[in-house]
Amino acid sequence: MEKSIGKLKIERLFSGGVITNYYCSSACKHCLYNSSPSWKKEYMTEEMADKVFKTLKNFGVFSVHIGGGEPFLNFEGLKKVIHKANENGIYIEYIETNASWVENEDKVKRRLKELKNLGIETILVSISPFHNEYIPFKKVLKLIQLMDEVGIGIFPWIEGFVNEIRRLNIDKTHSLSEYKDLFGENYIRLLPQRYYLTLNGRAIKTFEEYFPTKSADDIIKNSPACFELYSKSHFHMDLFGNFIPNPCVGFRISIDDLGKELDSSKYFFVNLLYTKGIKGLFEFAKENYDYTPSKRFLNKCSLCFDIRKFLVLEKNIEAPDLGPREFYLNF
Repeated sequence: MEKSIGKLKIERLFSGGVITNYYCSSACKHCLYNSSPSWKKEYMTEEMADKVFKTLKNFGVFSVHIGGGEPFLNFEGLKKVIHKANENGIYIEYIETNASWVENEDKVKRRLKELKNLGIETILVSISPFHNEYIPFKKVLKLIQLMDEVGIGIFPWIEGFVNEIRRLNIDKTHSLSEYKDLFGENYIRLLPQRYYLTLNGRAIKTFEEYFPTKSADDIIKNSPACFELYSKSHFHMDLFGNFIPNPCVGFRISIDDLGKELDSSKYFFVNLLYTKGIKGLFEFAKENYDYTPSKRFLNKCSLCFDIRKFLVLEKNIEAPDLGPREFYLNF
C-alpha cells in the first residue's frame, strides 16, 4: 500500500459519547452502528473505561453520554463504567436505552435508584417506529413512569412520535410497513428528517428505496476529500479503545493515537479518504481488488461503506483502521 498520502491529526475534541457495548436487544433499521443481538456479548471493562475517561479529560472533554448497543444489557458493567467516570471527574449527561430490559417493576426501580445514587440525572429513552419494531411501547411508557417516580430526568428521543405509536397496540411490536399502511407512503420517507437521522450504517439499506440515488461515477466526480474524519463533535469512543469520528462508522482510530499524526502504514484507509476522498478509495479498491459497484448509491458515505464492506468481507482485508468486522457482518 502506498504511504506517501497525507496524515490526519486529531488534536481537539468537543462533545461525544462512550459506547459500552455493540450488542443489542434490537436490530433497528436506522442504527448507525449496525447493533444487533448477533454481536458478541462484549462490554467495556473497568480498565478500558478508566483509559477512555482519562483520554477525554486530556482532550478537554468533561462530559459525555453513554450509549450502545443497549447499555442496560449488562447492568453491573454499566455501574462500573459510571464509577470510573465519577473517579475521573467526567459528568454523564445521559444514558441511552431502548427499554427492552423493563420487565419486573421492582427490579427496574432498584436499578434506577442505584443509578441516581451514582449521580445519573437523566436517561434518554428511545421513542420511534424503528424501536417499536422490537420493543412494545408499553415498556417505554413503564420506564418513563418509573423514572418519574424515582426522580430521574426523562430525555424522550423523540417525543413527537408518541401519539403515532399510541395509534397501534402498545402491548405489541409493529413493523415499519404497518406504519406505512396506517400513515401513508410518505411516512417512512419523512422519518430521517424527523429523527435527525444520519444516512449511514443500517439506514443506508433502509432508505435506498425512498430517496434518489446516484451512480458511483457521479458521486466520485463531485466529492472532495473526506474532512468529516476530522470531526470533533458527537464522536464516540468504544469498548475496544477506538475513537470513531462522526459520522464515519466502520472506521477506528486508537485513542492512543489521538493528538498524533496518524501513521499511514497503520491508518492507510483513514488517511487515503482524508486526503483523496471517496475517489481515492474507489480507485484503490478497483485497481488492487477489482471492485465494481453493483448498484446506485444514496451518497458518498453509502459508496464508501459498500467499498469497505467488499474489502473486509469479500477480500478479507484486516486493516487496523477498518472495523470492527462485526460492524460489516451485521449490516
